[in-house]
Amino acid sequence: MTLKNYCEKCGCRIFPNNLYCPKCGCKTGYTQKEDNYVFTPPVHNIGFFNFPIDFSPYILSNRDDFEYDICKCGYINSVENEFCWMCGERRFHSKLSRILKKKSKSKFNLDNILCECGAVNFKGNSFCEMCGKQLHETETQEENNNYNNFDLEFNSSVFCFCGEENEANSQFCKNCGLPLKNYGNLSDLAVLCVCSTLNDITSSFCVECGTDLKNEKSLIICVCGHKNPIFAKFCENCERPLNPKRLINSRIVCSCGEILDWNTEFCSNCGKNIRNRIVLKNSIKDTVTSIKRIFK
Repeated sequence: MTLKNYCEKCGCRIFPNNLYCPKCGCKTGYTQKEDNYVFTPPVHNIGFFNFPIDFSPYILSNRDDFEYDICKCGYINSVENEFCWMCGERRFHSKLSRILKKKSKSKFNLDNILCECGAVNFKGNSFCEMCGKQLHETETQEENNNYNNFDLEFNSSVFCFCGEENEANSQFCKNCGLPLKNYGNLSDLAVLCVCSTLNDITSSFCVECGTDLKNEKSLIICVCGHKNPIFAKFCENCERPLNPKRLINSRIVCSCGEILDWNTEFCSNCGKNIRNRIVLKNSIKDTVTSIKRIFK
């Protein structure tokens, strides 16, 4: 199987087990029968090769008859690929540049980071775009002052359950690696508690922390990582003033893996009616509970 992070037709981000591109509907090459994906190892640390040949003599000599070239992310592409399958970059921006492909190729960069899962990541990434694994240890520690809860880095932020601020379009938390957008393929709906534990959608209380799951739970998280009650003004752990914008909330995780706001009615990824599914599942659970009580 060919390793792809991005659609070959439109350059949209795709994930393992996505049978079709979420943007253009193009087949991705994954199949439902493939539970495990084996990625080929790198050759001389220059991206990942899906071929049983060592291409390094061709790469080093820049031979004209070589039908593949390397994107700046380190992934080897066919010269006809419009988008890099690893990083999604458009490799040719016009028909003319496609004809003059050698002049329009991205410059290869050896400073990229290779993850153990087989994905090539940009140097600035803290976590792998494919699997979320931490790529390197953070070197600088955040300054310890009383007002750094208010020093927001992004205009549109997503706060992870660990307290880290991330960009709204981030896939994984840059501090702990937890998914912020997609948990992958799940078998059923789930409730994502504020303690970051996944629970069955019909659960009344979190299996990890005991939080009531029947209603949305909101907490204010401090830069120290402590989770405080919604109306708290100061952190219970470090006594810093709290920023009410640093909110974490209970979430719903669709069976397709999409992480949704608590009151979402329809899944933005697969179109599933979330509210109806929750009502139906709770109804089935109540019926089963009643029957069990009758026969006790």
